[in-house]
This record gives sequence, C-alpha cells and structure tokens, in this order.
Amino acid sequence: MAAFQRYAKRAATETGLPASRLGDPLQARLVAPDGTPLPGVRVTLRRKGKAEPFFDGYSGVGGRVTVFPRMHGASSAGIFELRAFRGDQQGAISAMLTTKDAPVQVTMPATLPARPDFLDLMFVVDTTGSMGDELAWLTKEMRGIVRQARRQAGDIDVNYGLVVYRDKGDVYEVRNFGMDLSAGQIQRALRQQNAMGGGDYPEAAAKALATGVGQNWRRGQGKRILFHIADAPPHSRDASRYVDAAAMAAGKNVQIFGLGASGVAAESEFLMRQAALATNGRYIFLTDDSGVGHAHAEPSISCYRVTALKDLMRRVLVSELTGIRQEAPSSAVIREVGTYQNGVCKN
Repeated sequence: MAAFQRYAKRAATETGLPASRLGDPLQARLVAPDGTPLPGVRVTLRRKGKAEPFFDGYSGVGGRVTVFPRMHGASSAGIFELRAFRGDQQGAISAMLTTKDAPVQVTMPATLPARPDFLDLMFVVDTTGSMGDELAWLTKEMRGIVRQARRQAGDIDVNYGLVVYRDKGDVYEVRNFGMDLSAGQIQRALRQQNAMGGGDYPEAAAKALATGVGQNWRRGQGKRILFHIADAPPHSRDASRYVDAAAMAAGKNVQIFGLGASGVAAESEFLMRQAALATNGRYIFLTDDSGVGHAHAEPSISCYRVTALKDLMRRVLVSELTGIRQEAPSSAVIREVGTYQNGVCKN
C-alpha cells in the first residue's frame, strides 16, 4: 500500500490527473478457527456509535477485507466496527478497527467458505483503431477463458455484459449492449465490432466506464467483475468522471480489472490502477511478449511475472470464484521483473 501511495503521488503530479481517495484503508482478514481463510462472508463497516453502516459487502480472496472509508463518503478518522455475519445471517462477529492498524485477523466460529451464487461479468472495451488485435483476441478467447474458469471453480450462473466505445465525432461514442447477455450473444456482439476511429489518443473511457458500472448488477452473495480493456485514457476534462465511476463501483461491490493494452501510457495506467485498488480488483497489462497489438510501454510497477494472457485472465476468474489466489506455475512464467511473491513485491 505504501508503494502505491508513493507511485500515486508522483503520477498525479506528472499527469495532472485527479487522485482517488485511497488513503487510510481499513483492513481485516476473516479466518476459521483452524486459520483457513474465509472468502465470501458478508461484512459491514460503520463508525463506532453510528447506527448505519457505510459499507456492506463481502470478504474477498484469502478472506481479506480492504475498504477505503473516504471512497464511501465516511471520514477515515476514529474507530470503526466491522461486523462479519455467519452463514445463517442470524449472528455476527464484531471487531474494532482503525485505519492505522495492520490487517486485523477476525476468527469466525466453524464457518465454511461461501461459494458465490452467480457471476456478473462485464467487458468495457475501447474499439478505436489501435485496438484491432486486442478486439480480435477477446472475441476468439473470451468464451473459452470463462468456460475453463467455471470448470475449475464449479458451475455457476453467469450473466455477461458489454459496453464498447470510441470517441466523440466517431460513428458512435458509447454503445451499450446491456447486462443480461448469454455467452453466445456477447461473442456475436464482439464479432460485429470493427476497431476504427479515435486517433487523437484520449477516448470516451470515462463515459463508457460509468455506463458499465451503472448497469443492473445482481445483488447478494455473488461476484461482480468488470474488465476495462483499453490503451488510451479519457479526455483530461473527463478524468474526474472516471474516478467517480470507480467510487460508484466500490459502493456496488463491483470489482474493476483494468487491462492496459498496446500503447497504454502513464495516464491510462494511473487511472486504471486507482480503479482496481478502489474496488479490490487488479491491474493487468500486455507486454511485447504477448504478440498482441503494437509496442507496449513498460508499467510503473517494480515487480511482475509475464505469462500468457488467456491463462492470466482464467486465473483471475478462478481466484475470485474460489476465494483462493491462483499463481502461475514456474513453467508458465515467460519472464520475471523484480522479486515477486504471491502478488507482493519483495524488492
């Protein structure tokens, strides 16, 4: 977290783009009596002494809970009460947290990890001219990636959503296909897209992300995942709208996974990484190893592993559906930068 804060401060200065309210997180880890992590447990957070919670969501991969109070309109000062509900929803375990604490371990009595009831999977895709290879790749691989993830994680009901966008003055700016598509319908919709338009670098990303987040996501104990696939940032005048859309996603328990494509630069990386952190998603990026798209800029990340993109996206989905982080076997690692260990930079 400290490394990201340093990066965000530098990036905000260099790009002139707005920074999200990502300081002072509340962090906890839910476990069973034997120490087994407990993902999928409903949790609420409220200021001590307040009646209503400002956050109502679920523990994530590894049983972890990371919430930024200011993203939800609450002050980060003072003491907060976390309530974790057992499967029967009749009783709750309470723990007191502050934003100064290291992750607090909360032990639940004999609670089994919860399996999500559904997966709502939204793709927000830049379809300007530079995205031709990425669009073709997604059209070809998306259905197989989800099918393999479902096979590993257990069968689950999936709703697909799709929003595509270009820029003002193009044939369309944002095209919304909705949130109740089948696998066949979204694949046909992707196949009908042609990457063209754009050309001035910034695109209608903020409006498209807000459209995707604003869909009719299902409520309850399920997974809500949005992949934003793009190479260009929103116009600078719209950057605040992008940040606001990420905050809205956090409030709806929608996780944003940014996929930085060919040509992605500092502005896009900064906004995508903020959105991912705010929503407990991840930032993913293409490298020149992929063979997809044009030349790729190296990210401002001190360590990472390069693997095949379709395998990475499958592992992301399996991790979220099972609650257990899936790491690539050493045989699948093309190259490694820095000292990487289970998602953490050790250098």
